[in-house]
Amino acid sequence: MVAYFQSGVQGVLESAPDTPSSPSTETKIVPRRRFQRGRVFLRGGRWVGSYRTYDADPSTGKRMRRTITFDESVTSERAARQALQPYLAEYNARAKTDQQQRKPPRTGKKVADLVDQWTQQILPLRKRGGARACVSHIRTYIKPVLGNLLLGDLDTAQHQKFVTAVGLHTGRRRTTENVYCTLRAILKSGRTWRHFGEIPKVEWSEVEFPADLKPKTIVLHFDADTAAQIINAAPQPFKIMFLISAIGGLRIGEVTALKISSLDFKRKVININSALDYSTRQETAPKSENSVAPIPMPQLLEKYLRDWLQKHYKPNEAGYLFTNSRGKPYRSDYVIKVLHRIVAKLGIQTPKGVHVGIHCFRHGVTTELLESTPIHVVTKLMRHGDPVVTLKHYAHVLSSEERAASERLSNQIGAQLESEPELESISVKSA
Repeated sequence: MVAYFQSGVQGVLESAPDTPSSPSTETKIVPRRRFQRGRVFLRGGRWVGSYRTYDADPSTGKRMRRTITFDESVTSERAARQALQPYLAEYNARAKTDQQQRKPPRTGKKVADLVDQWTQQILPLRKRGGARACVSHIRTYIKPVLGNLLLGDLDTAQHQKFVTAVGLHTGRRRTTENVYCTLRAILKSGRTWRHFGEIPKVEWSEVEFPADLKPKTIVLHFDADTAAQIINAAPQPFKIMFLISAIGGLRIGEVTALKISSLDFKRKVININSALDYSTRQETAPKSENSVAPIPMPQLLEKYLRDWLQKHYKPNEAGYLFTNSRGKPYRSDYVIKVLHRIVAKLGIQTPKGVHVGIHCFRHGVTTELLESTPIHVVTKLMRHGDPVVTLKHYAHVLSSEERAASERLSNQIGAQLESEPELESISVKSA
């Protein structure tokens, strides 16, 4: 033993088998204990310690018991146990190391296994636009960050680590929430599939989401004057496509999916019941259940639609209202490219990095209507499920009360400012 452990203890090591050896044709290995305390006792007025050796006798397969007779300085049971401890420490350290080496690796399904099955069985049931977003979330965040983690280890701490990592990368709370929603949908399916084992359930309220680290994107909207300029400069069929968007607030996929059967001149409505996928042009349902609804057909729009049907419409098997030279509906990105060329031609200023698309007409419709129309009417015209959506994402207008309050405050300040002659000649037009 190490000299340090032998200081103050002068031991005599005696080896003897636990039981008398007997001839046997079968060698039985005595199992080791993971932790050994040993024992101490008095023998002939001297304290003795006893414990089993770690290595077994290869000839018998049995582990020997070793005894240590302590010198006269060990005078109590407590002192004897302290004197025996260095020998036990060596045994227990070897036993612990051996146990860790023999410990089988943790087994179970990984997050990547569940993601793969969910992608095969659930993702095809999603709308194409939403499915593309889920694929992006899985490829960019979920698999790289969590793919090799066992599902049973997805506790609250792991959820928080994931949300923090996504939040620091995107810099936006809304994007982080969308990615986390995809993860929660995958885990929810995994809990119903019993073969994935027990997956910890973490509540939304247990996770802290990041604040917006980047400035919010400016939403561009075409007011009535700007919309009219764009429509006047657009060639057919884009002229009437933009007109429908500017009046009815349709989304790009809803415009390209319009058919002859969508027009009801008798009731003066356009029925919105389908949309074309942005990239594949395959027909699908509109964005939400509330999006499936009729929109008004004002007299101006009726006039342009009747003229289109009489002079420009090209009959096609599917009955689409607007088709290209090959009789197919227009791709959404091509319609947007046409819009970009017109905006550039007219010299309309757009902030750097702001997306310019058909949705700018939809934002413009909502903004114009909110100037003079009750919110519940605007919500129904825009086919939103909740007025909160209309106000939060589409309202780019100040109420008359807000303007009046600002004017009152400015008048109070202006009454105390010194008059500047050069300002007297400047006239301000009322909005």
